[in-house]
Amino acid sequence: MKKLLYIILFGCLGLIVSTIIHAVVELVALDLIFGNPAHAESVWWAEWKLIHAVGGSVLWLTGLLLGLYAGVKWWGKYGSKPGAFGWRN
Repeated sequence: MKKLLYIILFGCLGLIVSTIIHAVVELVALDLIFGNPAHAESVWWAEWKLIHAVGGSVLWLTGLLLGLYAGVKWWGKYGSKPGAFGWRN
C-alpha cells in the first residue's frame, strides 16, 4: 500500500508541476500575442484553441508520466525504508 501511495503522490506532484509550467507558458504566450496588435490577427491567435489543446494535453501527460517514473525510480532508494508511521512495504 505504501508503494502504491508513494507512486500515485509522485504522479500528482508531476501534474501540479506541469500545471504551473502550463500557466507560465500561457501567460507569456498571451502577453506576446496581445502585446503587439500585429500579432492579434496572426496564425498564433487564429489557431490558439488547437495550440492550447495540444500543448496543454502534452504538458499534462508528460507531467503525469514523469511523476510516475520518478515515483518508481525513487521508491527503491527512499520509499522502501521504514516510515515514521511504521508502514511496511
